[in-house]
Amino acid sequence: MKAAALALYGLLPTAGSASDFTAGKVISDMNAAEQYSYLAGLTEGLAYARYRADGSMTNGMTCIYQWFYDEDGTFDVILAAFAKFQERTPGAIMAALIQRRCDA
Repeated sequence: MKAAALALYGLLPTAGSASDFTAGKVISDMNAAEQYSYLAGLTEGLAYARYRADGSMTNGMTCIYQWFYDEDGTFDVILAAFAKFQERTPGAIMAALIQRRCDA
């Protein structure tokens, strides 16, 4: 259930033009340094949301951090998913990737 709540994060309606901010824009409008910085911030937000959803237990949050910062190829996996699902929000894609990795 907690994972489902995180997965819905990127599907919620957003105010203003934020709903137009898609994974495709991350790929096309940001250079590699900007992409990494953006994804690190998104990772931090999702990791903290997981920590709160897990009742201050750190296992899920730690999995998210290890996946993003320590596993080889994660950045490429994320960009490939963004390229495949360009019309989706970055948060929804990241939440799905995290769920696949950390809730398996």
